[in-house]
Amino acid sequence: MKKLLPVWLFGLALVVAGCMNMGGKDSGPAQTPGSVSSVCGEKWQMRLLRINGQAIPVDQPQEFTFLCNSGGEAMGKSGINTYRGAMQITANGQILWDTGSFASTKMAGPPQLMEQETQYLSALAGTTQAFVKSGGGRLILRDASGDRYIEYIKAGN
Repeated sequence: MKKLLPVWLFGLALVVAGCMNMGGKDSGPAQTPGSVSSVCGEKWQMRLLRINGQAIPVDQPQEFTFLCNSGGEAMGKSGINTYRGAMQITANGQILWDTGSFASTKMAGPPQLMEQETQYLSALAGTTQAFVKSGGGRLILRDASGDRYIEYIKAGN
């Protein structure tokens, strides 16, 4: 006479099989530590800015960009003005900013845009980690706690 498996054992097997597939393509975009080669050389356009866990509305996110090169130069647009400075990205995605080298143009604009620019530059200066996701189509710069979080997409996408 054949012994039947208890129903609960069958259910457990289904759960385990489902969990084994969680690392597949359907589980969402993978996020990996950024490197000089995966972060630098591309122009990135801001998609999302969060400060203290709150999304900051930005009127013209395409006017906020980030670009770096393998020599450690970072630059971009911060809404109204442009900025530049020096940085390093370690092999494990840590960002080391040379804050003494940072400079920004000083053009004025509407108060709301100037405030957005100030928030963006402050968040950028406080980032300590770089991640890429979506097969290299997105860049995330953030601090360790995630309180300062900037997400970019490749410009032109």
